[in-house]
Amino acid sequence: MEWAQLVRCVPEDRRNDLDFMVSMLDWEKNIMPDFAAKYFRRPLPVRPVEEMEAEGYREYWITYGANNFSAKELTILPGRTVTLRDAGPYGMVLVQGHGTMGAWSVETPVLIRFGQLTNDEFYVSCKASSEGVKITNTSSCDPIVLFKHFGPNVEAPQA
Repeated sequence: MEWAQLVRCVPEDRRNDLDFMVSMLDWEKNIMPDFAAKYFRRPLPVRPVEEMEAEGYREYWITYGANNFSAKELTILPGRTVTLRDAGPYGMVLVQGHGTMGAWSVETPVLIRFGQLTNDEFYVSCKASSEGVKITNTSSCDPIVLFKHFGPNVEAPQA
């Protein structure tokens, strides 16, 4: 990584001042013995789990409580098709399974060689997200698991 990228959040006149950069760290929070008790956020179901499973999926907020970003974990059960809507655009990373998302094939690669394209990362526009994204799990036994990461999201829980 280039130095300019590493120091992009450091005031311009302090970008070569290593002591200043180290002073930017919050040492007390880094050694806080009860860090998890104060900051851990349990995954929260987006809807009642029984309802989601009856429709063929499970979806949980896994990152929330921040104004600028949030994330969900989505599991599509084997052999099921769902159409889900969100309030805004998002990036999607597939971590398990294979199937289709709209017109696109989605799959988790076992091995990625240098320069090889994969079908495990997508961007979903605001229009597509609000109209609904259709995801089909073509496996009879393996779930599709993916992470959706959002910028500011009005649907995300705040605490």
